[in-house]
Amino acid sequence: MPKLLVFYMSKEDEDEFLEYVRSLGNLLILPATSPSSDFTPMYGLPEPSQDESTRRFWLQNTGVGLPLVAEQVPEKDYCVVDGFQSPVIEFWRSWTVSQIMLPGGMQADMNYIDSERQDLDLKPAEFRKWFDSVDGWIRKKYRRLGIYVFAGPGAQKFREQGGILQGR
Repeated sequence: MPKLLVFYMSKEDEDEFLEYVRSLGNLLILPATSPSSDFTPMYGLPEPSQDESTRRFWLQNTGVGLPLVAEQVPEKDYCVVDGFQSPVIEFWRSWTVSQIMLPGGMQADMNYIDSERQDLDLKPAEFRKWFDSVDGWIRKKYRRLGIYVFAGPGAQKFREQGGILQGR
């Protein structure tokens, strides 16, 4: 079962979040898709737009000892990361249209298939600890709106100034 958090982040909230995740070390930010199985890391996120490629990313922990696993999408000219097999957090950004903020979120699988044993296994403790640190940071810094739903300080300010958090 993947671990999931839904959140509302303003641009400032997102910048602070990424700064925290980078401070943990061993971070690569990868695009959602790549023309080849060699995903080129990104150094910043593009301006969010309607195009999903500006809103979905992978946060890879390179210090875990598991390789990044990518697969070609049938009938498409691109590869995607296999989030189940890879030491990654899928990250999608909040997105504001007019006075409405759509939620973002993150999720990660804590298990993978060990190819030697041909059995389900827990991802390494370093990965689980890293995810728990990121998850804990959001839970500590953000306001809880639901069981797995949180709003960053900037998103709360957006709402206080008349903005709408979609789905809330």
